[in-house]
Amino acid sequence: MEERENAIVSATFRLAATRPWSEVKLADIAAEADLSLADLAGVIGGKADILQLYGRQLDAKMLASLETEPVSGSAHDRVFDILMRRLELMDGDKAAIRSMVEAPAASLPDYARLAGSMMQSQDWVLSAAGIEDTGLRGAVKTTGLALVYVRTLKVWANDDDAGLARTMAQLDRSLRDGADWIKRLEAPMTLATALSSLARGFMKARRGPSSSHEHDKAGSATPPPPAPEAPTSETTTP
Repeated sequence: MEERENAIVSATFRLAATRPWSEVKLADIAAEADLSLADLAGVIGGKADILQLYGRQLDAKMLASLETEPVSGSAHDRVFDILMRRLELMDGDKAAIRSMVEAPAASLPDYARLAGSMMQSQDWVLSAAGIEDTGLRGAVKTTGLALVYVRTLKVWANDDDAGLARTMAQLDRSLRDGADWIKRLEAPMTLATALSSLARGFMKARRGPSSSHEHDKAGSATPPPPAPEAPTSETTTP
């Protein structure tokens, strides 16, 4: 299965590098990968699935690279370095990605799947940077970083400078803007968390008396008659 997945991804990106993404058809991908449509359908469900697969492969490569070349510095610096590492790993696919970035998602389900894949990738970035979070704060961080990444990706796709000066400037600025927004949202997020806890406590309190009443009713019921005493015996259990 992995061999076929790799063949499909490679074929897809070769085609996207030479024509608009909207003109890359599933039949073309199957032929390029030397597969039948039936074979292709046994691995993926559509073009969005191929991009999700590519994203997972890219995440794995990015995380593996961090094991040998870990990042350091402030949270901003760590996230910046990890996202730049991810973009560097995509360098050989830039022409294809440029074609994909310029084409909108074909349908709402495709958009939803790609958005979900993007969020998962940013969860890995946050985890690798040591700033993964949970709850509302975690959702805000992941969503914000996904927006930062999309904006940076669009600049990177058209940045042909070897030093990627425009890309780095865009990423740095977007990360700082995102950090500022999170600071502004600190108070609302804290309030929302407190209200959520209060609401849960209120609902639990409302259920409490009912449960207690049922317990009292059960306790006031006539107890069953005691079981008769077993006759005494001289026999000892072996």
